[in-house]
Amino acid sequence: MSDCPKSLQLLQAVVRRFTLLAMGRSAQIITLVLAAIYLAAFIASRGFGVLPDFFHPASVLAIPVVGVLLGMLIHRRPRTDEAARQIDQHAASKDLFLTLTLLESSGGNFQPLVCRDAERRSEQLLPEKIVPYRWEQSRLRSVLLTGIPCLVAAVMLMPQCDPFGQQAEAAKLEEEVVELTKAKEQTQERKAKLETASDEGEISEDVRKALEGVAKTFGEMKRETPELNAEKLQDRQKEVALKWRDVRNSDELKELLNKNASAQHFGRSAEQMKKWGKELENGEADELMKELDKMRETLQKLAKTDDPAEKQKLQQELKKQMKELDDFAREHVKSPQLRAALQRAKQQMEAASKNPEMAQEALAAAMESAELAKMELKEIAKTAKEMKKLEETLEAIQKAKMLNSMGELQELADGASLEDYERFYAELMGRRQGEGTGGEGQGRGGDVEEEENVDADFEKKKTRTSIDAGKVLLSIKTKGVSESGDVKEQYQDLVKEVRSGLSEAIELEEIPPGYVPGIKSYFDAIAKESSKD
Repeated sequence: MSDCPKSLQLLQAVVRRFTLLAMGRSAQIITLVLAAIYLAAFIASRGFGVLPDFFHPASVLAIPVVGVLLGMLIHRRPRTDEAARQIDQHAASKDLFLTLTLLESSGGNFQPLVCRDAERRSEQLLPEKIVPYRWEQSRLRSVLLTGIPCLVAAVMLMPQCDPFGQQAEAAKLEEEVVELTKAKEQTQERKAKLETASDEGEISEDVRKALEGVAKTFGEMKRETPELNAEKLQDRQKEVALKWRDVRNSDELKELLNKNASAQHFGRSAEQMKKWGKELENGEADELMKELDKMRETLQKLAKTDDPAEKQKLQQELKKQMKELDDFAREHVKSPQLRAALQRAKQQMEAASKNPEMAQEALAAAMESAELAKMELKEIAKTAKEMKKLEETLEAIQKAKMLNSMGELQELADGASLEDYERFYAELMGRRQGEGTGGEGQGRGGDVEEEENVDADFEKKKTRTSIDAGKVLLSIKTKGVSESGDVKEQYQDLVKEVRSGLSEAIELEEIPPGYVPGIKSYFDAIAKESSKD
């Protein structure tokens, strides 16, 4: 073969053309198969809704590209003897080139003659005539040129059909997965924020600074400077009162302290919620924490069990626990953060019961939401504790003002804490002699003597008195002597009316505890003056 370069070159060119033809034919067949598979999947998705709709016009164009790539890799490799037969058939050379390919494995003196004849004939032959490319005559090509555009048009124009409802169910499941992921992100974000707030301690930084300022003022007061003491105490009282109002009006306590809740509960539920509310008012949440721990334990049991009956029992128990906590959060606390955490836990539990595929993930998210609810309760209890501490501080300031005005203010050693001053002022006030049961003068106080033979039964009741004083529609000023007694009677009636609504006014106006004694004494003094006149 090395002595016949022209013949060898012709054979190699024919082999290359055979190879290209094999690749093209293979690419067309593979493309046709891929198009058929694509069409079947497309009909199953758009026509019957049994497959997800991931079809796009651009995806149709990928079919011929993939077909060509696979055709280049998967095709029949032509042999040299097949190329020689094709040349002999085209040139009618009576197996000349086939004999040429077999010279190396055969012997004889005729080899130079065969090589000479093959070289002569090679000069007259063209590879493109021996193996012509006839793409326009390919039936597969015609099918593909028609089918691919039709597929593109079908993908663009055919609507989504869902006769079995599988697409709607899949979309709902996907939406639930998205909501679950979003809820988990919200839970993590809120937990991080609460963890940062919990690093401040039992009370927030601004409240702590206000209390430290009061303790510092108590330490600076001198018995010899009552006027300066009164000025400092008044400033501190205003500062703490404003802080108390801010804490009381916070979202965590605004509804918790509402004594006129409209919701009605009976039996054990009412007693339990009343107990929870009272506990939160005192800055504690032990019972609520235990209830949330029970809920988390139930969620853990539900995540581990495979028994349908046990699952149903645990789900019913969870629904009951969540309803009680949600009712308390909605009607007694009205904390949006606490209720949001409980609602997320409820929704995640329902998602776990409806979708077994995402049950474990949903139950784990529900446990995280329950943990967040515990943190929210701790934050509410912390705020209630802050308010209680501010109330105690306001009472201590009021006692200090009274002691200062009477000249009985005493000093403590340096470094005394706010609690030390509160106890000390309470002790000083307790040593003072009261008015007893008589009129003016000093007395020892003590219990009032009562007749033991008289039957008495007392019942505590609380009423909300209307304090509508009316409006002045018209007033005319005249000169002259007024009628005796009219103005005096109107004045006394007005004082009685205002005093009757004093308790309600204090509650509605959110008067800090430190100001209440002064307000009551003011109206008592007015009443005494009115009675004397």
